[in-house]
Amino acid sequence: MVTFIEIILGSNEGSRFKVEAGLTLGRSKADIVIKDPKISSTHAKFGLNSKDQLVLNDLDSSNGIYISGRRVKKVALLPGVIFEVGRTQFKVVTVQEEEAVDFSRFVTWRTIVSANLGAQEIPNKPQLGNIEAFSPPVKLTFIQGIQTEEELVLGYGPRKAGADSLDIELFEEDAPQEAFELVPGLGAVQIKIKEPGRVLLNNKRVNSEILKDGDLISLGNTLIKVTYL
Repeated sequence: MVTFIEIILGSNEGSRFKVEAGLTLGRSKADIVIKDPKISSTHAKFGLNSKDQLVLNDLDSSNGIYISGRRVKKVALLPGVIFEVGRTQFKVVTVQEEEAVDFSRFVTWRTIVSANLGAQEIPNKPQLGNIEAFSPPVKLTFIQGIQTEEELVLGYGPRKAGADSLDIELFEEDAPQEAFELVPGLGAVQIKIKEPGRVLLNNKRVNSEILKDGDLISLGNTLIKVTYL
């Protein structure tokens, strides 16, 4: 049998992760990364107990592991067990070895909706006729916040970023539904900020600006560095 944990409540609901002894779970510095601001960078580690059962051990995290509202140091990963890490709720599922490959495919409500809508209009999806190349390409590097160390290399635009964006999704707790848009320009990229004051450029309130190499976009605890390639 192969053991998985499935997100049943939280960001990326429906996602499944194969687990085995030695793997870690956390917000950034872990084998299984969960974008949840209440999860520590390296929150917990999978291991075996004296009965050779898989368990998830808390690594002295700030917010711990909970079962039925009770904080615990470890949870035995038995089929059907439900537990919480941060604001994310998991269910333990076991499958036969031959089913494991198909079962572990990454599935979220966003990918399901996108696949089923087909040619229908999807919010924040760029119109094909308006796509232009970023020349040069631009890289966004998350240097602070829940998405720290994440990098996005953008070769075309316009691109939209926000909490509900199907393009550049922001996991920041304070992120607006529509935060900013990146638009191709002559040898540079223009940023159009949708929520001035909540989203800042170089710690200043602006509506629209041509981005320079090294510029910093900030919102809440998230800081994004702009680099031209």
